[in-house]
Amino acid sequence: MKNINFKGLLVFIMLFPAMIFAQEPIKLLSGLENGTYYHLAMDIAANSTQPIEVMVSGGSVENFNLVMEENDINIAFMQYDVLMTNKLINSKLSDEVRVLFPLFLDEEIHLISKKGSKITQLKHLKGKKVGIGSIGQGAHVTAMNIKNKTGIDWEDVEINSNDALKALLDGEIDAYFYVGGLPVKSLEVLADTTQIQLVNIKHKSLKDTYKSKKIEGGTYKWQSKKVSTYAVPTLIVVKVKNMTPELEKQVNKLLEDINANLQKMQKNGHPKWSSVYYQNQDIDWPYYYAKARVD
Repeated sequence: MKNINFKGLLVFIMLFPAMIFAQEPIKLLSGLENGTYYHLAMDIAANSTQPIEVMVSGGSVENFNLVMEENDINIAFMQYDVLMTNKLINSKLSDEVRVLFPLFLDEEIHLISKKGSKITQLKHLKGKKVGIGSIGQGAHVTAMNIKNKTGIDWEDVEINSNDALKALLDGEIDAYFYVGGLPVKSLEVLADTTQIQLVNIKHKSLKDTYKSKKIEGGTYKWQSKKVSTYAVPTLIVVKVKNMTPELEKQVNKLLEDINANLQKMQKNGHPKWSSVYYQNQDIDWPYYYAKARVD
């Protein structure tokens, strides 16, 4: 009879339950790698007692599509107007997806035309070629929402916001939309001689979805005048449809961790944490309320 290593067997027996019940990481969809969403998500992961896998994506629309699929992705950064647009298609959406945490970020809507262009107001887009972002981007939803709400009939040009500047300067488009929190890094680094300007966005039909904002002159080196615009609230959402008790415990603990470490993240994390606010009366969407399952 062969000798049995009882010591090794005992260690295996002790570790076997942990191997079976090892906690699966929470998958958190952020956005483009090294973008604002990504860095905020990494800060959350670094300050959570729950294992978190930060996933990159193409933007809010892709995040929505991934969250709604039958998979193990439940939490994502997302523009509010992306949710509202999809609720027109699925009236039960607010029962399936909730605002995870009253933590809001504003992303300003930039409408950009060539410097000296007669496009200085939103209404001047009529009949023009306008870059509206690529299909996976939240900017695409925002641009189309503005078009539908205002009735201004421009020609849509689907182009990634990061590629739109060159298209504008080359005369391929007349203006383009870019949605991002001030200051947008890719616009901030442009020289003061860059031949572009911000366009005023103001229309009464947009007030029910977007928050009025001003972009002060000097925010960008190439823009000296203050302009009116709107901001898109960005949320962290969680899919509650078919949520397992195990995931519910993890999400509840994650909420505790965010609350406990918020000031730490504001001090040591991404600068956008300083712009976080916790009440938004314009958000008409139900919240996720943690149940007593955190032990």
